[in-house]
Amino acid sequence: MSPALRIRHCRDCGAPAAYRVPDDDSRERAVCTACGTVHYQNPLAVVGTLPVWGDRVLLCRRAIEPRRGKWTLPAGFMELGETTAQGAARETDEEAGTRLARPLAARSDLHHASLVTLQILRRAHSGQRGQQDRR
Repeated sequence: MSPALRIRHCRDCGAPAAYRVPDDDSRERAVCTACGTVHYQNPLAVVGTLPVWGDRVLLCRRAIEPRRGKWTLPAGFMELGETTAQGAARETDEEAGTRLARPLAARSDLHHASLVTLQILRRAHSGQRGQQDRR
């Protein structure tokens, strides 16, 4: 794990945290040296789509870092209270200005950047082509 991502202090009491394998666990975790709270670090959920427009795939050119100016599929972080399908549809609308038809397929992966990504294949049925990421 990157040193920048390591938990240094307990989120409950503020005391220093040390990395060790807690009882009844198999992974090293940040454990508070004072109150014993075990801190779990989990990936963030990223959702997006593989929008099909006719016989083409709709891509977005990134307007912000990371990878500004590069082509990408419309995707972003899920919001609390959203289903993966709702989040994917919202991100596609925000980034590509495209509304979506029903899902055709889905795929999920865990990447080295501690993100879970979900791409949902959908046919686009309205919207604007060629819009850049508006964030």
